[in-house]
Amino acid sequence: MSPEEIQGIFFAECDESLQAAEAGLAACQAGTHDGETINAIFRAVHSIKGGAGAFGFEALQAFTHTFETLLSDVRDGSVPITAKLVDLLLRALDTLSDHVVAARDGGEAPADTALLAELTAAQARNAGAAAPAEAPAAKQAAPVPAPEPVAADDPFDLDSLLDSLGEELAAPAEVEAEAEWKIHVRPHAEAMGNGSEPVLLLRELARLGGRCVAVDCSHVPALDLLDAAQGYLGWTFALPAAVSEAEAQEVFDFIGDDCALAFGAGQPIPEPRIAVVAPPVVAEAAPVVSETAAPRAPAAESPAAAPAPPAAGQSIRIDLAKLDKLIDSVGELVIAQAMLAQRLTNENVTGIDEMGLLETLTRDIQECAMSIRAQPIGSVFSRVPRILRELATTTGKHTRLEVSGESTELDKTVIEKLGEPLTHLIRNAVDHGIESAEERLAAGKPAEGTVSLSAEHRSGRIHIRIADDGKGIDQARVLAKAIEKGIVSPDAQLSREEIDHLIFAPGFSTAQAVSNISGRGVGMDVVRQAVKDLGGRITIESEQGKGTAFILTLPLTLAISEGMIINIGDQALVVPLANVVESLRPDASEVKGLGHGQSMLNVRGKFIPVVPLHDFFGAGDAPDGAREGVLIVVETEAAGKAALLVDGISDQRQFVIKSLETHYRSMEGVAGATILGDGRVALILDVDSLVAGAAACARAPLRDAA
Repeated sequence: MSPEEIQGIFFAECDESLQAAEAGLAACQAGTHDGETINAIFRAVHSIKGGAGAFGFEALQAFTHTFETLLSDVRDGSVPITAKLVDLLLRALDTLSDHVVAARDGGEAPADTALLAELTAAQARNAGAAAPAEAPAAKQAAPVPAPEPVAADDPFDLDSLLDSLGEELAAPAEVEAEAEWKIHVRPHAEAMGNGSEPVLLLRELARLGGRCVAVDCSHVPALDLLDAAQGYLGWTFALPAAVSEAEAQEVFDFIGDDCALAFGAGQPIPEPRIAVVAPPVVAEAAPVVSETAAPRAPAAESPAAAPAPPAAGQSIRIDLAKLDKLIDSVGELVIAQAMLAQRLTNENVTGIDEMGLLETLTRDIQECAMSIRAQPIGSVFSRVPRILRELATTTGKHTRLEVSGESTELDKTVIEKLGEPLTHLIRNAVDHGIESAEERLAAGKPAEGTVSLSAEHRSGRIHIRIADDGKGIDQARVLAKAIEKGIVSPDAQLSREEIDHLIFAPGFSTAQAVSNISGRGVGMDVVRQAVKDLGGRITIESEQGKGTAFILTLPLTLAISEGMIINIGDQALVVPLANVVESLRPDASEVKGLGHGQSMLNVRGKFIPVVPLHDFFGAGDAPDGAREGVLIVVETEAAGKAALLVDGISDQRQFVIKSLETHYRSMEGVAGATILGDGRVALILDVDSLVAGAAACARAPLRDAA
């Protein structure tokens, strides 16, 4: 594994740690925290600090060291948790996130001097003291010194090297007389192979107050057999009783099982894992050199072997590019399986059991591959608290966040593209929706506004709801602004839903002045386009004085889905199965005319509109009325149910979604394209757009007649 790959793993773990710390601080803010919550926050920051030191990110390491010191005081109860402290910790977490981004992208580290001073002043030892101008130098992580150059004619002296290393890690001459306990450390070969630097970990033990009392170099081979990638050395440290075993173990969290640990004076230094593990042999205890304290107990009084390392974790990290290639290959497998099935059908070859087995296996592989890419939407929701904190500073509007359904899973590609539209919607909710504290109090509302986020699976899609309890959409003002900007004509007759959706028009804005939050008329247009690119739709629910909700309905994946293949004239189209309720051939009594060529279908006592797809796609040889074709009852989010009139249904199978916009251009009523088993390209219908468009056309003649 290359250093770049190892560093990539570190930054991925940084993201996870930041999310964990954010969740913990949110619990502190809500008053639902406990001791484990504080421990989780501490571990998250400590983990970032350890990796930062290993990779030489000095600014990141220095900031996390001061942050961690305050968290340690909070954890042991010497600093009480207050609203002011939680606010400070949240600001520190935001800055820590900026530090991580700067380290990852090679950018300039954020200015943190003032914040470091606040963190230092809040520590237990400085309680009540004025914040110093900058963080104490002693609390900054010392940069790793560069090695001294060795002249070509200088002899290599291993004993001198070990002695100097023991001196560097040993305690100062004057050591307080206090109770101590011991930890034995043995980095394995895998530690060096993964790019770790054990000396940095040992220095971290020294910073905890530990002192090196023994170095085991008995496994160091002759110079001509020395392999720099192997782990030959082991160390014993004496730590103050005030340092817990958990604190010492956290130093090695980042390196995992690549470093063996043993605790207690009676334990031997763990044996090394060098090259191939030899069969177990009964041997004398390895001698210990460089003793600076009492020797270890004899081997006869010690356990025969160190405890076995814990089993490897049950998860692995893989490069996203490899996963994308797997998904693409599964898509091609689905197409190949469909083509093979079509060819056998054309040649009247039936009764092959292996074909059914192949189809089942293909489906299983596809579902497994897609489940690997599935991630909880909580990773997107976790960005919102910081956005709200920044908006509170900018607008003066304080907002409480309510979240539900954050464990709902969907495809990673969808998650990655949700960040920008979600940010726009949150900023819009606070800037345009939530009133000022004075206005809210005058309206009988709490001074603090509420923004709620929720996600759930419904009918094979994911529904994300972003709602606020603000003033709602002022439709009269929206319509007047749209007329002023020439978006609609002054004599246009629009429904309430159509007026609400005017806010998505390019260039539309009701802001009084341009600011860094709104006023340029690009935010909501970006939202609609982003949702459309994801194959989804966005609807609005608003009530004046009560608030507004935006509902995003998105596919769970952008790769493979299930669909019904229908025929219209000589064309084959695909209807996503998530929209399909049922299909039927109606009796004459079930279809009623409604004038202007419109028909309605009676489905168990409820009438729904019939949408003839021939008219929409301009196909010839249309069925003679709804009674001659096949009706597919579909359900949409905005327009309810409708019946699509088609010639017939030819198949139902999985299909691989291809972007039409990438290869051609965007088309109204079309969500994408796919390749059928016979090699033809078929369009995938955007059912919601089709039904909504048909409903608008049906209303237009009625308005004209009126």
